Amino acid sequence: MKNILIGGLAALACGGIIIYTFETERSFLQLLFGFLIFVIPITFIGSFKSKVGSFAFVFTTLIIGYVVSKFLFHDFWLGVVLAGIIGGAASYLRVEKYHPFSATNYEEMAKEKFKNKNK
Repeated sequence: MKNILIGGLAALACGGIIIYTFETERSFLQLLFGFLIFVIPITFIGSFKSKVGSFAFVFTTLIIGYVVSKFLFHDFWLGVVLAGIIGGAASYLRVEKYHPFSATNYEEMAKEKFKNKNK
């Protein structure tokens, strides 16, 4: 139920932002660039465990923020908000920690299951 509610609210917010962009004659291209640049980093923000990863993310965001502000691409931020909604929802609901496959652990688990099954 929680997933349905969050998905519905995210869809309403995203639809509202896109409709607002068209109705106020904002730049859809700037919105698209803001979305495309930030959707992947926001989706995987919980995966940044190192100083280098967080440094790269913050530094890149700072430089992009400066360029966007310098050249007055204000509609870019609508795309960042859109990326925050979609990427944040995806990060919260779907992105799980990666566990590398271990053949040794799999063999041990299979042996245990086989042993328990034959008892």
